[in-house]
Amino acid sequence: MSVLLNSEINEKFDQINQHIDKSGKITITTHVNPDGDAIGSVLGLYNYLRDLKKECKIIIHSPVPYNFKFLKGAENIIQYSNECDDFILSSDLIFVVDLNDIDRTKSPAEIVKKSPAKKIVIDHHINPKEFADIYLVDENATSAGELVYYLLKSNKNFVLNRPIAESLYSAIMTDTGIFRFPRTDGSIHRIIAELIDSGADPVMLFEKIYNTRPPRVMKLFGEAFAGLEILLDGKLCVMTLSKKEFQRAGAVNEDVEDIVEQSLTIEGVQVGILLSEILNSDEIRVSFRSKGDIFIRDIAVKFNGGGHQNAAGARFYNTPLEKVKMLVVEEIKKLFENN
Repeated sequence: MSVLLNSEINEKFDQINQHIDKSGKITITTHVNPDGDAIGSVLGLYNYLRDLKKECKIIIHSPVPYNFKFLKGAENIIQYSNECDDFILSSDLIFVVDLNDIDRTKSPAEIVKKSPAKKIVIDHHINPKEFADIYLVDENATSAGELVYYLLKSNKNFVLNRPIAESLYSAIMTDTGIFRFPRTDGSIHRIIAELIDSGADPVMLFEKIYNTRPPRVMKLFGEAFAGLEILLDGKLCVMTLSKKEFQRAGAVNEDVEDIVEQSLTIEGVQVGILLSEILNSDEIRVSFRSKGDIFIRDIAVKFNGGGHQNAAGARFYNTPLEKVKMLVVEEIKKLFENN
């Protein structure tokens, strides 16, 4: 079983359910540049809380990625502005989902810290930073979506419906790499079977998330592939995207999702990285992916990033793209030398 269901985690389920029962106003947030697990998890939780007649808002820094806008509730996700402060400050409860460092929420971070609300973290990353009241964290979980599923199931009155099933299916599918990453065991497939039986359509969800891309996204893929470099005797693939290339494709920041994964399909490549300049900012986002026992998370941590062993990320500020590439490649070179 991916999640270790024991007395400690069951006690946390009870505590969280008690806080939900007592709360009238609830805020949900997640990390900057949310992926499928982040969006699916917050929407699964949001639809559940709405079914409980709670006043609830999802407030995040970034726009919703184009391929998750079809999920029920996505149209109600709010991109943070100062106008959100009153709701956050007056909330009874705040859920922080799919991250273990509040600063990764970016713009909502400071007001969330200031809020007197009880704060609950639902996450599956290692080394959480202390900022919340309750941590529902399990590093063995495949996804935050898996933990949300178990939390909801811990309520004996919970009825799984289609909107929640679709959201949680999307979360688990994307963070398991379409059910091919480690820890995708029988218990995960049993969860997925229940989600399908409750209305999640696997064909439709795959098509919407992976097979429905706007032309600008395919143009951006082309920009990234056109300049890719194969280094370290074929073990490393490096792709970069400058602001000029974003503009040429007519793309936006969120459109980089899934590009770096394609690097690992190249024969011999064990590590793939994508460095992308952020439009209207001095930031550079670095996405890391690796295969097998090549653990890339430690490299991301060296650059104040984080993530999973085989999928991680980091950000640089006020640093030229070529210098960032040089710094990252040097660290990856050491990684291979030490393996």
